[in-house]
Amino acid sequence: MPFRTGIRSWIPEGKDVALGRNELTIANLLKQQGYDTAMMGKLHLNAGGDRTDQPQAKDMGFDYTLVNPAGFVTDATLDNAKERPRYGVVHPTGWIRNGQHIGRADKMSGEFVSSEVVNWLDNKKDDNPFFLYVAFTEVHSPLASPKKYLDMYSQYMTDYQKQHPDLFYGDWADKPWRGTGEYYANISYMDEQVGKVLDKIKAMGEEDNTIVIFTSDNGPVTREARKVYELNLAGETDGLRGRKDNLWEGGIRVPAIIKYGKHIPQGMVTDTPVYGLDWLPTLANMMDFKLPTDRTYDGQSLVPLLKDKTLKRQKPLIFGIDMPFQDDPTDEWAIRDGDWKMIIDRQNKPKYLYNLKTDRFETLNQIGKQPQIEKQLYGKFLKYKKDIDNDSLMKARGDKPTPVTWG
Repeated sequence: MPFRTGIRSWIPEGKDVALGRNELTIANLLKQQGYDTAMMGKLHLNAGGDRTDQPQAKDMGFDYTLVNPAGFVTDATLDNAKERPRYGVVHPTGWIRNGQHIGRADKMSGEFVSSEVVNWLDNKKDDNPFFLYVAFTEVHSPLASPKKYLDMYSQYMTDYQKQHPDLFYGDWADKPWRGTGEYYANISYMDEQVGKVLDKIKAMGEEDNTIVIFTSDNGPVTREARKVYELNLAGETDGLRGRKDNLWEGGIRVPAIIKYGKHIPQGMVTDTPVYGLDWLPTLANMMDFKLPTDRTYDGQSLVPLLKDKTLKRQKPLIFGIDMPFQDDPTDEWAIRDGDWKMIIDRQNKPKYLYNLKTDRFETLNQIGKQPQIEKQLYGKFLKYKKDIDNDSLMKARGDKPTPVTWG
């Protein structure tokens, strides 16, 4: 989450934390440029889809919405159940279309979302350009995939999973490992849903006119860590240290794929570090419109990389975490500048320093061994954090940094 919004953490349901009503989003900016806007899938920018006191997807610039505000099973009885049938649907009653609950969904999450996207494109009557934000819940737990995908990976399933394909667990500490096959199946299932959207765009004749960005929000869950909801912990980080919920590379480094028909050569790869704050200036650059000048942008355009040129970052990359179940609750910030990365604790003190070019697995802590690098990087962190904490636009809106209190 961009820190200048005032949000410093994941937003649990029921908390008084949400994206500001007047916040600039890609959707409302493109809407001002004449784009039709829609989102389908998981929305986690407020504390509940029924909260009239908080902005909803429409307030964030989306004309058409199909959202699941929780991203998890929404039936409260799950917390009291060790296992219960999923009826083929993970999020049966959590969907809200254009502000109205739709009742029980009749498809699994991925197919439900991809069908909504295709239907929206089919029913689009004007010639306006469009912006779609499609947030599949796959492969977040709890997992659900059609039988044909489970069969594809049956060799990776446990006997118990094969015997009980319609069950998931609220607390499965006493259950056998369900097998990596279900995780693989869910990836393939999501891949098909992405393909349906891309096929539709191609069938419309808009493949060369549509910028497609595919990425993720965090690294995978890679080990048995929590006993809440079903966790088929089969994610891998290619050897990177850490996972979701921490600041190691395994938690914050994710794939990013950009497709733009004939405009971007296929197969081009870059190892230049980029992050989510780059998407807004990149799209503005690609579509040739100006960004408002009343605010600070921490990201920058990636267009040079898309032209196979070098990109010199104007600012370091900064990351933060404030979660009740993170691996190391003493870590809060990370900053990367070039090849060097520093992790800072909750007392704003340097804790780890790594050269990611020579030590991508973050095994050799250089704190105390590279005093000049340490001083420079820590100084940049303090300057950056002070600038964020004193953001003039955030103050003008009356926003304050809002770390979530857990309890």
